[in-house]
Amino acid sequence: MKTVRNASVLFLLAAFAPVPAAHAQDFKSTVQSAASKWDEAFNKGDAAQLSKMYGSKAALLPPGGAAVTGDSNIQQFWTTTVGKGFGQHKVTVQQAETKGDMGYAYGRWQATGPGEGGGKKQYEGNWSNVLERQGNEWKTVLHAWN
Repeated sequence: MKTVRNASVLFLLAAFAPVPAAHAQDFKSTVQSAASKWDEAFNKGDAAQLSKMYGSKAALLPPGGAAVTGDSNIQQFWTTTVGKGFGQHKVTVQQAETKGDMGYAYGRWQATGPGEGGGKKQYEGNWSNVLERQGNEWKTVLHAWN
């Protein structure tokens, strides 16, 4: 179950377009767009692209596991997760807010992954991210899920 939860990611957000001092709905839309790009990279198995969506000092907090930090470790984490057969990942943003150069977002995720007897199983849960504006992009600096 631990491995299954690790696949649940999600997401990651990052590589966002600059967000003007916008309304919460604008930021939520920006985050959902970035989440869709994250899903696309995950579903293609592109761990290098996923790792670019995190800030330079980002941390992943997978359920039941140790924190994962550093670009190469984050990339390896996602390479391993996708390599175990997880895919069809989809993130839904329920809430997103900003204050200055920091923001947060949370929502639901779902994915398919290995099940008993070699079949596929549906997994789902909650996720939350803390984001930081780095230059003209929003990057995920903390990503937790269950």
